[in-house]
Amino acid sequence: MSREFGGNGGYGGFFHDKIRNAKEDLEGEASFELHKEFIPLLESLYEIAYAISSVEAGDSCIDRTISTTLQELPKMKKWVAKMEESLRPYQDVAEAAVRDYIESEKSVNKDE
Repeated sequence: MSREFGGNGGYGGFFHDKIRNAKEDLEGEASFELHKEFIPLLESLYEIAYAISSVEAGDSCIDRTISTTLQELPKMKKWVAKMEESLRPYQDVAEAAVRDYIESEKSVNKDE
């Protein structure tokens, strides 16, 4: 593995740069605030991807991947917790709708 990919479908380039480009696209062009909330996650993934590419290219030893991952994991866990909290109202509405539907089906079937 090298840090540059290109054999699969002709989409060459450094894979960590692809993550950075996705983050920059969200920063500049995201229409929805929900999508902008993914920026911190992509920042952490970029750091890890850069470490991986550096190690795979022989520029660093595996310690770089390990230490970078350990450094970024708390940020990613914090992001996951925040995202779960942000999405909780939507999940609650969906669960309530399913419960209501099941209850209405039970009452319809009971009346038959």
